[in-house]
Amino acid sequence: MPETALREVQAILQSLQAGVAPRTGLQHLAVGRVAELRQALSELEVLGSGGGVFKVIAGDYGAGKTFFLSLLRQVALARGYVVADADLSPDLRLHGEGHGLATYAQLTARLSSESRADGGALAVVLDRWSDQIRRDASQRLGDAEAVGRSPALATAVDRALRARLRLIMEQPSGFAFAAVLRRYYEAALAGDEEMAAAAMRFVRGDFRTAGACRAALRLSGITPITDASWYEHLRLLALLAVDAGYKGLLVMLDEGVHLVRIAQPTARASNYDVLLRLLNDALQGRSPHLGFYLAGPPEMVHDPHRGLYSYPALRSRLQTNPFVDGSHRDLTQPVLVLQPLSAAEFLALLLKVRDLHAHFYGPCRISEQDVQTFLERLLARPGAERFLTVRETLRLFLQALNVLQQNPDLDRAAVLHDAEEEITQSDFVEVEMP
Repeated sequence: MPETALREVQAILQSLQAGVAPRTGLQHLAVGRVAELRQALSELEVLGSGGGVFKVIAGDYGAGKTFFLSLLRQVALARGYVVADADLSPDLRLHGEGHGLATYAQLTARLSSESRADGGALAVVLDRWSDQIRRDASQRLGDAEAVGRSPALATAVDRALRARLRLIMEQPSGFAFAAVLRRYYEAALAGDEEMAAAAMRFVRGDFRTAGACRAALRLSGITPITDASWYEHLRLLALLAVDAGYKGLLVMLDEGVHLVRIAQPTARASNYDVLLRLLNDALQGRSPHLGFYLAGPPEMVHDPHRGLYSYPALRSRLQTNPFVDGSHRDLTQPVLVLQPLSAAEFLALLLKVRDLHAHFYGPCRISEQDVQTFLERLLARPGAERFLTVRETLRLFLQALNVLQQNPDLDRAAVLHDAEEEITQSDFVEVEMP
């Protein structure tokens, strides 16, 4: 196996043993979710054609929400989108006391493209946009190299900038954003690294005061991005990404349960106000090329006292299609509920993990029958259908494989039985909302 592939497998195994979804190589683990992924791909097409998307991914703890988001992230990057992701927390929310701005800053810091899949792609987007300006100017002149830094070139660049910035300037907060983009282009052209860095700091949401922002950029009348304007700037960033040659911007927010955990009803309602705006803009075509995915447990949606359903305007837009029952699904709904993996899908996943482990560590003594017996015993446990999670099962299954690989004298059936007992003790516990 090539060294790069070995590193990818190692990263997958380490992530699974830590109980987190891998950020790379997810194609090696993908089982099931075919219909869900097909729907997500159609939503990507909507983004690419200029529409907006808002989706809530609901599923029990360990059911694969983060894995699904990561798989969609990998697919979107490969198809020419930029992706920004963040995990919500008590300090990263959508509104209030700088929390919304902190989330925006996290998203821009973790902006990814196919060439910068681990984040830090904002500079790539800005540079690609600058290249588009230069190409536009060259086309206007016919031969930019021969003209050099002539007045004709300066005029062509100015016209190219105006044309590229026209749509951005028509949006809320767009005038200041366009002025900063012009600053970035001019600074990059002149080799003024300090000014280019200041412009990038503005786009990232690093400035906290108007004075510091204006002094660094030498622009009067502009204000930094705030809790009240971060979403408007995210829409502008989506337009910038498309202008730079990408198909759109996909934003993924995991751990949405932290919105439900906001104790103060007024503060919680303010965050739900932001979600409502995101949803309305997507439904009404006011967020071109911008998609939002919010993931959390079912209680995040359905809790009538603190969940999204406690906010009447969200409930009316998110409630389940009344024609859907246990045997039929409507994947186009704003809320996508991830169903548990079937026994066959679960078995296929465990076998994939076993094979990856064998690729990296050497031959494995665990047969397919061993794995099937291990899974059958797990699924036969009382409560397994409701409480058994993929995350904990994979983590302890890998730990068992590690022990067997390093201690060939051990009885594999006994080790797998011990892992099964450990899963039962640690994971068959109902998780309740605080």
